[in-house]
Amino acid sequence: MKQQARQHLPLAPGRPMCGAPAALLALALASVPLLTASGADAPAAGTAPGERIYVVRTAHPERRTLSQSIKKTGGLFSPAVVDVSAKITGRLLTLELEDGTRVEEGTHVKRGALIATLDSRDYVAQKHAADAALQSARATLADKQRERVRAELLFKEGSATEQERDRTLADHERAVAAVEQAQAQVEIARINLDETRLVAPMDGVVSARHAEPGALLSAGAKVVTITQTDKLRFQVSVPTTLYAQLVLNETGIEIEVDAYPDEPVKATLSRIYPVAESETRTVRIETLVDNPDGRYLPGMFATGTLALNERKDVLVVPFDAAIRNIDHHLVYCVRDGVAHAVVVKLGIRDDDVVEIAEGLTEDDEIVVVGQHRLANGVRVKTEEVR
Repeated sequence: MKQQARQHLPLAPGRPMCGAPAALLALALASVPLLTASGADAPAAGTAPGERIYVVRTAHPERRTLSQSIKKTGGLFSPAVVDVSAKITGRLLTLELEDGTRVEEGTHVKRGALIATLDSRDYVAQKHAADAALQSARATLADKQRERVRAELLFKEGSATEQERDRTLADHERAVAAVEQAQAQVEIARINLDETRLVAPMDGVVSARHAEPGALLSAGAKVVTITQTDKLRFQVSVPTTLYAQLVLNETGIEIEVDAYPDEPVKATLSRIYPVAESETRTVRIETLVDNPDGRYLPGMFATGTLALNERKDVLVVPFDAAIRNIDHHLVYCVRDGVAHAVVVKLGIRDDDVVEIAEGLTEDDEIVVVGQHRLANGVRVKTEEVR
């Protein structure tokens, strides 16, 4: 919501002019009863006996940029929360960064940074055994390759039978498969050894610590939880009737976090959820709030003011200046010391001002204080607010 639209219009005597059409005035005259001379205002000198002059304050309509707004209370949420877990069984050896900093709640980590280690001795041994098995399988394959070549030559010379040649071919194929299996075991051993070093999957802050050094962890056991805090999601639900007015990356949202009142943050709509909630007839929306210094915490409550239906260069008057009368609104214009009831058509409202879509011009002098005591055609005296 624009700050300018929150300020009251200045009150000042205007020029004696009123822009209502004759037909609208006739409607106003027919629907607004004339007041009698029994008001609290004292009779002015030079008036007819029993006639009173009502003291009012006036202003002129102004042109401003208005935006219809809606306030909604929601919460701040982290875009990503990740549990760092052990993928293998092992004893937790250390829970600290590479520089020796203890990893605990509040510790900031970078993606790829070492945060914990498991006892790796068993996995180092498994890796060595897998490497040795691969070397043995490769040696066997080399022998079987030589036997196959020799059997092919002997078969061509007629010194070996077809059955002997086929047997050496099968032995060679089994040796090839054994090498491939040994290579897979080496890869598994390497992966398991790598898993003894736990690294941060993203930038964030440690929000929970689930294990202590010395604990024997099974595969899948949580070690720490990392929460992204450099950006936070602000989520609220709005009525589906406003859906057509929501525009991604354009609709403005002013967010005020409860912990920091009177310090709003400006953002734009970044996500509209694709499914409405049928029970509440609302649709969930969200925006991202920059939080590089960690000032805001996930879980904090906040109020978002959405700027909808922005209209530029519209004629506005104080909202209280427009009086509801049956099925229309009236504004009192002053002309030659006489109040005239003018039927107006209202547009959108922004805080304490409202758009005048039809019925007034910028030159009209309208009553903004004392209008509820008036009737069409009564005499008035204007005062300037100081």
